[in-house]
This record gives sequence, structure tokens and C-alpha cells, in this order.
Amino acid sequence: MDPKTVIVILASNLIAVGTLLMLIGRRMDEAQGMRGFATGSVVFGAAYLLRLALGHSSSGPLSVVPDAAMVYATLCYATGLRQFGGRTPLGRRAISAWVAVFAALSLAGTLLAQDVGRHVVLNGGLALTYGMLSVLAVQTTRRVTGTLQTPLTVLAVFTGLLAALTAVRSVVAATLGVSPLFVGLPAQVYYGYSTIVTVVLGPNLLWMVFVRLNDRLAQLATHDPLTGLLNRNGLDETLQRHFGTRPPHALVLCQVDVDHFKRINDGHGHAAGDTVLKGVAQTLAAQVRGGDFVARLGGEEFLVGCSGADRADALALAERLRAAVAQRRHAVAAGDSLGCTVSIGVSPVFSERAGWEGALREADAALYRAKQAGRNRVEAAPTSAESPA
Repeated sequence: MDPKTVIVILASNLIAVGTLLMLIGRRMDEAQGMRGFATGSVVFGAAYLLRLALGHSSSGPLSVVPDAAMVYATLCYATGLRQFGGRTPLGRRAISAWVAVFAALSLAGTLLAQDVGRHVVLNGGLALTYGMLSVLAVQTTRRVTGTLQTPLTVLAVFTGLLAALTAVRSVVAATLGVSPLFVGLPAQVYYGYSTIVTVVLGPNLLWMVFVRLNDRLAQLATHDPLTGLLNRNGLDETLQRHFGTRPPHALVLCQVDVDHFKRINDGHGHAAGDTVLKGVAQTLAAQVRGGDFVARLGGEEFLVGCSGADRADALALAERLRAAVAQRRHAVAAGDSLGCTVSIGVSPVFSERAGWEGALREADAALYRAKQAGRNRVEAAPTSAESPA
């Protein structure tokens, strides 16, 4: 297969992958980094085709266009990778500035030293952006856990080696001219490796996206989409793990209910109600210890599990939760803020899965008494010694 056919196939592959990523991103609520990945792939593929049309030996001002497009595409990958790892993107101004500086240097190099100047700047610029992409991949690997680390490591290794080889080409062009860049074994190795990177890049990005989607689906299966807390399925899995230890730690349940929540929805709208629920969830999660858990049972009702706690510890935690929620204000529309309170019922201590349903009923009954007693308070279920004979 001749080199031109290979370039067309590689370019078509990149454009197809970019289009697919763009379509996937439009279907996702949180398409972190997808636009950057999609744009980078499409632009890189188009740059390959334009370079093929102009010819590698082209040294006119127009040759700056595909070269700048390649740098722009790599920066799109970089900003997409930053977003994918939960960081802020590079921004349009930063990317535009990078590309403008590169284009100016490339044009100056081309006018001053023709093909030699263009290839020195091109390979130097690509080496820098490939290196940035590799470093970002390493940094993102440290920010994620699980199976996402594997495709990110592949991306870091492949782009890191490509950056090193491309930097060497810039030095070779400056010292020996452009001829060694296209003939001989080193040139064959570089273009062979570049082809491998191009072939691997698209599937690797799709691998990253599908792992993220799979993790997202797993998250949705066990966590409430509004608050991020455990849902009923997640609560059940947590209880299985808790009582699967030998011996299991004692457990106390704190059932939490937002006071007069219907008034918030009716008076301020459901969007404000959702804001309050998210704020309460964040407050509860911030107050518990590492071994505890927080779940949303439904509506405005939450459940806090105190692991390894005795009655006094659980009551103290419940009081901290109540006070923390009462002190917090929740920002809603038009700059207004809302406050709310909670009532909490605390169950007896239990150490077996068989005691779960009974403890939940006891916590619910204590919560009802807290509501009846005026709300914004903590009530505990009676101990066996306090229970009527």
C-alpha cells in the first residue's frame, strides 16, 4: 500500500472517530472532555488530508495552515483531557494564543529558511504539545481510580515517546536538513510509529469514554442522581459489606427528615427544593466519619448509618447533624437563600443484619416523635431497659 493511501485511511479513521465521539457527547448529560476529543480527531484528520494535498515538500505560506491545524488539534486533545480529569479546560483564548504564536514562528521560519525552517518549527511545536498531552495523561491517571488508569497510561506512554521522537526530528532538521526526515531507516521508524499512534489513538479515546460511561452507569445504579448519596440499591450493598465482616461492627441508624419541606416546594418551587435537598445531603455527608454512610431513602428523607458507635456517640452525631443543617443557608434563584431544619430519630444499637428492619422501624418511630414534639430536634428510640414491660 502506497503512503498516500495510508494517510487517507488514517485521516478517515480520525475523522470517523471524532464524529462518533461528537455524537456520543451529544447524548451525554456530562460529556466531560468529549468535545475536545472529537474536535481534535476531526481537525487532525483534516490536517493530514490538507498536508497530503499540499505535499510534504511545500514551503509556501499556505503550508502553515495544516501545520497550525495539527498543533490546534493536539491542544484540543489536551483541553479535553483536562476536562476528562475534572480540571478546568485550557480555554479558547489560551489555545488561540498558542496557535497564533506557532503560526507566526512557522511562517517566519518558512520565509527565512524555506522547508528547513518550517520543519524545525513544526516538529518543535508538535513535540511540545505531544509532551503536554503525555504529562496531562500522567496527571489524570493520578486523579482517577480503577480501570480508567489503563487507557490513560497507554495514552501517556504513546504520546510521550512520540514527543521525544518528534523533538529529535526538529534537531535533525536544524542540523542536517530535511532529507533525513523522509529517507532512511530513522524516517521509516518515525512514520511507522506515528502510524501506530494514530491507529491506537482513536480506539484508546473510545476506550476511555466507554469506561467512564460504564462507571457512570454503575454510579447511577447505586447512588441518587440528585444528591449523589446512596440510593436503596447502594444502601443494600453497603449493608451487605458491613455485615459481611467478621465480627461486624455495631450499627446505629439516624433517620433524618427535612422539616416542612412541602412548604419549600410550594412557596419557592421545585428547583429550590432540589437545591435544599442537595445542600442537606452535602451537610450530612460532611459531618459523618469515614466508616459511616449516608443514603437518601426518598423525597426529603435520609438515613445515616453510624458504624461502631454506641448510643451516646450516635446521639452526639445526630445533634451535630441537626445543628449543622440548621446553620446552613441554601442559595436559590434571584440571589435569595433559604434555611431549613431537620428532625432526627435514632435507633437502638444492633450488630446483626436480622436487626436491620427492627432498628429502622425504631428510628422511624423516634423520628415521628421528634416531629410531634415540634421538629428541629433529636429523639432516640428507647433502650430495652426503657421499653415498657
